Amino acid sequence: MSKCVIFDLDGTILDTIETITYYVNLTFKEVGLEPILVEDCKYYAGNGARKLIERALASRGITDEDSISRILEIYKKLYDDAPLYLTKPFDGIAEMLEKLRRDGYKLAVVSNKPNTASYPIVKHFFGDAFDVISGALDGVPVKPDPTLPLYVLDKLSLKPDDSIFVGDTYVDMETGRNLHSSKVIGVLWGFRKKEELDGAGADITVHTADELYKAITE
Repeated sequence: MSKCVIFDLDGTILDTIETITYYVNLTFKEVGLEPILVEDCKYYAGNGARKLIERALASRGITDEDSISRILEIYKKLYDDAPLYLTKPFDGIAEMLEKLRRDGYKLAVVSNKPNTASYPIVKHFFGDAFDVISGALDGVPVKPDPTLPLYVLDKLSLKPDDSIFVGDTYVDMETGRNLHSSKVIGVLWGFRKKEELDGAGADITVHTADELYKAITE
């Protein structure tokens, strides 16, 4: 039996797309750019804050490194100042986590969101439900590179095949594959569609927290 479930954060356990879009648009307002749409932001997000801003700026014709770095710093400061704004857990997630803990699973979060935002957000909404929480760290490759989830498993004294990986984008499915998790599960309430998750290697996709619990424990 797998002993650990590693969850992505944005679009998997927490509904953050309105938050992310809000802070991109607040940043863009500060620098005189037109706002982006929520539906577009779903495809800009997923590979960390830098890629998010890079893609959003490219949609406005801005690709130079100086602008990307400068505007990224504005975005990160705005987000870190009030990271809970507009964010909420997806239905049934807290209850599912409680059941998994009762079943004896270790639980972890690995996110491409900067750790300065990831850790306090997860602690606020889920308290001590997770054994390890890791957002993106300076100098450490982000998902789909397996470095961060391997770090998490090492802290839990577990091996990759002890883990199940759960996420909502192709990045997460590829991360689970690169990690050699025993099972890779895609959730369909997040940022991307079933076709993307299946194409990126999901073993199964689920529509609800109850379905996710069954997929993990079966």
